[in-house]
Order: sequence, then C-alpha cells, then structure tokens
Amino acid sequence: MSDQPADSPPESESEITASVTVTGSRAALLRDLASILGRTPEALAIEWAAGALRLPSAPVGETVPPDAWGLFDGPADLSSRTDELLREDLDR
Repeated sequence: MSDQPADSPPESESEITASVTVTGSRAALLRDLASILGRTPEALAIEWAAGALRLPSAPVGETVPPDAWGLFDGPADLSSRTDELLREDLDR
C-alpha cells in the first residue's frame, strides 16, 4: 500500500510554486523594462531570478557602459555619428 492519498497526483506531475521578491533599484528597473517591452514585471523578475535576464549592477551609463548590458548591438559611437550615418544613407 502507498503512503500517498489516492486522489493526489504522482510526484512527477505535482505542481511547483515559486515566488520572487525584487526590491529597490532592481525592482524599479524591472518595472521600467516591463513597460517598455509590454510585459509584466513579475514575468521579468522570474526570468531574472532564473538567470535568463541580466541586469546591470549599477545604473547604466554611470559605471556600466550601455554596450556592456547587451541590449544594443550597434556601434558604440552611434550617438556621436548619427548625422554622418544618416547622410550616408541619404546619399545612396
């Protein structure tokens, strides 16, 4: 006879529920990112806790250069060369 009640599912099918609590600047960053991406902060917090989403350890642009965060794969000097790059496209 089994120790499990007859109506409970086998262990391999049982649910796992987890929660993630994010506070402070990381929570604010997740909220901002969620609003930009059109996703929920909760979904991003779970991805962050699982290691699927990297967040900078400091405010972007202060001690962490924007290109180190991995969100932008264009040239690092894009903002200083915007006019030049636009003119090249218009001259084609």
